[in-house]
Order: sequence, then structure tokens, then C-alpha cells
Amino acid sequence: MFNLHVLQARYGDSLLLEYGTAGAPRYTLIDGGPKSVYANTLRHVLGALPASQTTLNLDLVVLSHIDEDHVQGLLDLYEDLGYQRLHAEGERIHIQELWHNAFNEVVGADVAGRLARMLDRAGIARSGASLTARATRSIEQGEQLTEFNRRLGVARNLSVMPAEFVALEQGANPVHLDNLTLRIVGPTAKSLAALRTAWRDWLEEQERRLLTGEPPAPGVARGLDTSIPNLSSIMLLAEADGKRILLTGDGRSDDLELGLEEAGALAPGGTLHVDILKLPHHGSRHNITADFLRRVTADTYVISASGYHGHPAFDTLKWIVTAAHEQQRPITLAATNETSAIRKLLETYDPATYGYRLELLPAGQRELVLSL
Repeated sequence: MFNLHVLQARYGDSLLLEYGTAGAPRYTLIDGGPKSVYANTLRHVLGALPASQTTLNLDLVVLSHIDEDHVQGLLDLYEDLGYQRLHAEGERIHIQELWHNAFNEVVGADVAGRLARMLDRAGIARSGASLTARATRSIEQGEQLTEFNRRLGVARNLSVMPAEFVALEQGANPVHLDNLTLRIVGPTAKSLAALRTAWRDWLEEQERRLLTGEPPAPGVARGLDTSIPNLSSIMLLAEADGKRILLTGDGRSDDLELGLEEAGALAPGGTLHVDILKLPHHGSRHNITADFLRRVTADTYVISASGYHGHPAFDTLKWIVTAAHEQQRPITLAATNETSAIRKLLETYDPATYGYRLELLPAGQRELVLSL
């Protein structure tokens, strides 16, 4: 058995892998979506899953990266579990392990402190660094998840020990969970090194500007495709029963190609076909290319987006359907919300002519279940 539950996560991501057997299903949760997704969706989906006696066991919880639209739902889940433990209600969910790349371990503990001090000193100029302030909030949320996880006594990054963070090089050996195999295909050591350099270089420039009275420099998070969260996205190739799902977080396709090649899943100059591809960064055109979509193909493309920030981009959708049409591949677009870009695609590229179908999560429903 191998199913992907795509939850209604508004403008964020929340995905559940279901594997094992119908009589003994097992689960891995990837991301929790933004504010209100846990209360309105994730809590109900988890509560409806078959459990052993009264407790649902999650083999693994993965935070792909520390953007609010991925981490907040996990914070709410952990807070709920902490409340249950505190009030001796009996935890209804047991988390076996968490994968989470904490900012202090990936970039350096000194950077977060320097960033907070810089923003405090910036005063009125802080309004010009709002994107940087938002990134700071994401860092704080990531550290909060680390602390919540410690309090619950859940192992973190145990499968990639002795490394402190999850990266391709640290996870060279696949992780096996019953019939499920997880291969880490990102981030790479190269992308994490670039991330550390970008943050430190930008912070030094910002501190210099404060000392000289110059206006703030653009935030390191201005380009969302090159921001702290996205360069550190945990990306996974999940395989079970001969089927494959590519989980991309908010990563970039160039990093993903490199990671797939280094993991041995994609031959240099070759192609890879998976059953399901979760579009990176909610279908942003800045995180994917038409060439990538010709090289890494899928039967089903998952679009978890609401139109917020222009996601998914019309260009991304166009590249998907035209590449599939050129290669004579019938495909499905599985989307959590109907957006203006999806409506434009349907009007511009006739599904019958281009050989694709749209599977849309019905209004009021909490999840799409894609069975492989």
C-alpha cells in the first residue's frame, strides 16, 4: 500500500505518506501548513486515521524548512500533544522521530543573535527590512519546534546521526520504514554552504550600513527562491511497492537535479520518471524550469497553493502541460484550490487537446488521497 494524502493547507504544504498494509497502515507527516491548518484540517485528518488502540503512531515527522506556511501547523500539533501530556489526557498521537534542520546548526548560532540585535538597532528603518523580520520570525518558529520536540522526548535527526542536520551527504543510506524507502535528495552540502555565506555576507553589510547611517540593504529573504528557508529545504524521493513520489519542499529545480544525480536516482544527462511530483514552492516559476519538467516527469503533479503570492504561476502550469503533450504523456494536475492561473490554463490549453486532467479538492473537503 502506498498513498499520498494532500491536505488543504491554504497557501502552504501539509502532506501525509501512508504505507505498510491495509491491515497495518503506517504514516509519515511532511509539514503542517500555516496558521489554522492544524485546527481546521490536520487534527481532523490525523484523528480519522486507523490507530493502534487509542494512539496513532507517526514513524516520522519532517519539517521541510522553516517557513511559516510549513512549520506553524507542526507547532500547533506539538503544542496540542504537550497539553495532552500536561493534563494527563493520554497522547492520541505518538511521534517516533523528527527531521528538522535548525537554523542555529545549519547557519550558526551567532547569526540569529546578530540578526535580532541588528533589527533592534535599526529602529524606524526596520520597516525597510520587513522581509528580513519575517525570516527572523521563521527562525524563531524553527527554534521553538526544536524546543517542543525536546520536551516531548522525540528523537531528532536520529536516522542521519552523527550529523546534526539532514542533508544528502548525511543521508546517503536510504531510510527504510516497513515497505517505504526514503532517499534524501536535498539539501546538498553545496546549497547549505551557499546559504551560510549569503547570510553572513548580507549581515555584515547590514551591520556596516547601520554604523554609517546608510539605509538598510534588501533583506536576504527578498528573493524567495534563494531565501534561507528554501535553500535548506529537505527534499525526498519516497518509494514503496515499485511506486515513487518526489517531495520537493520549497527547493529549486537546479538543486533538485544535482541532488537526484548525487543520490544515484538520475543519470547525468538522463531522465527520471516518478508517479507523483509535488511542485516545489507551490508552483513558483522561480523554482522550476521548463527543461527540468522535460527531464523529471510524472503521472501526477501536486499543486498545494491558493493563489497567494501568485502561486502557482501560470508559466509553471504551462510548462508542465506542454512538456507532457510533446512527450505524449497523459497527466493529472492534483490541486488543493482553484486559482486564477489554473482557470487561465484551462481556458488557454484545452485539457482534451493537451492530454491532461484536473483533480481539484472539493470545497469543504480536507484532503485529496492519491492512491498508487
